[in-house]
Amino acid sequence: MNNSQEGNLINDFTPKELLLNVYISQGLFLIIAIVIAFFFDVPFPWNIDSTLTSIDLLLAGATGLFLPFLSIEFKKRLPDHYLDDGGINEKIFCSLSYPHIFILTGIIAFAEEWLFRGVLQSLLGLVITSLIFSLLHVRYIRKPLLFSIVTLLSFWLGLLYEMTGTIWVPFFAHFLIDFISGCWIAREHNKGRKDTENGV
Repeated sequence: MNNSQEGNLINDFTPKELLLNVYISQGLFLIIAIVIAFFFDVPFPWNIDSTLTSIDLLLAGATGLFLPFLSIEFKKRLPDHYLDDGGINEKIFCSLSYPHIFILTGIIAFAEEWLFRGVLQSLLGLVITSLIFSLLHVRYIRKPLLFSIVTLLSFWLGLLYEMTGTIWVPFFAHFLIDFISGCWIAREHNKGRKDTENGV
């Protein structure tokens, strides 16, 4: 499927339909995590009483801030087609308020970290789980830079889970990445719309 076909496919969906698909996919991830954890006796990873050290917070915060910064710099300096995901992220986040982005990205981080780090990594190990996570981002496969970023991020989140022993660290890192990126997309969209209205 070439870029124009991908673009036409995305244009067939409204932002609300794409958003609904995101919520449905995250719901499926949660169900799959619960079912696999039940049948393979994987412990519930979300320990409310776990204490995060200053190193844990530093790792989560640094990861969560670095990747959005890197992505923004890439967008400024590289041709658009290097980072073109077919317009899905823009179409989803551009119409959302910041509180809605907060809720959505929190759900995404919770569902995906529970399934991939909390369940699958416990059963399949770091490498296989990271590859599965990368391959599920199928729209990035023909985009070497995007696919490399997602793959490296997946391995790093898995390493964070193994190094710290708590799922809260990759969760907070994942949440920050998605939340900051989503807010930046919404901000750029709103800025562009205001410039258009003002004839800039």
